[in-house]
Amino acid sequence: MEKGLVEMYYGNGKGKSTAAFGLALRALGHGMKVFIYQFLKDGISGEVNMLKSMKGVTYMENTVHSPFLFNLTPDQQEYFAELYQNEFERVISEVKSGNYDLCIIDEVIDAANLNLINKENLINLMDTKPANTELVITGHEYGEPLDCYKAHADYVTNFRKEKHPFDNGEGCRKGIEE
Repeated sequence: MEKGLVEMYYGNGKGKSTAAFGLALRALGHGMKVFIYQFLKDGISGEVNMLKSMKGVTYMENTVHSPFLFNLTPDQQEYFAELYQNEFERVISEVKSGNYDLCIIDEVIDAANLNLINKENLINLMDTKPANTELVITGHEYGEPLDCYKAHADYVTNFRKEKHPFDNGEGCRKGIEE
């Protein structure tokens, strides 16, 4: 790829990860190499299972198995922040390696807004990624405003929920939400 840009998919609507993984499929269809890391997720979903099995994809496993992060004590938050910052250093190294045409860091905005990783490190990565690498970051909009990330992205797409079955207490359906 001659020029890689930074894409930001955010909001409280369904489809951020799905859009990012759709882009991965498009890139793979053109023989590109793809790197994927997911913060705050266990990597168990239909699309991840398929992507892991495809030639050209490097899926870095999330080795941090954290409980629901909104319920942590300050000491627990500090503990998980240290673990996730170590994970993010590994992710940064992969992105900056120049080995990939497309790098997807799913839920990284959430990790930054929950203070699990250093926000400045994310912004620095957005600015210093290899010139020929497309970088996609995803996450929700809560906590601090996202203007600091938007200013460093080339594409910014807001996924806005208007209605969702979760609002009525319905869980994830295999093959649709997971």
